[in-house]
Amino acid sequence: MTFDPQALGRSRSDLAAALKEERRRAGWTQARLAKRCSMSQTKVSNIESGKLTPAMVDVELCGQVSPMPR
Repeated sequence: MTFDPQALGRSRSDLAAALKEERRRAGWTQARLAKRCSMSQTKVSNIESGKLTPAMVDVELCGQVSPMPR
């Protein structure tokens, strides 16, 4: 299942910008977030650039392992 930001009244670019901002605020690199979330740095980059909408499992996993506010 793919996460649908439009269901929350947001666009994919809103989600991408929010994820990138929170990762940077936490002081993490894309590589560090990718490793902690068991995905490639390229996938994180594609999500943050809005090229890829993350699967719900990706959103949940990254939310569990990251220092980002929940």
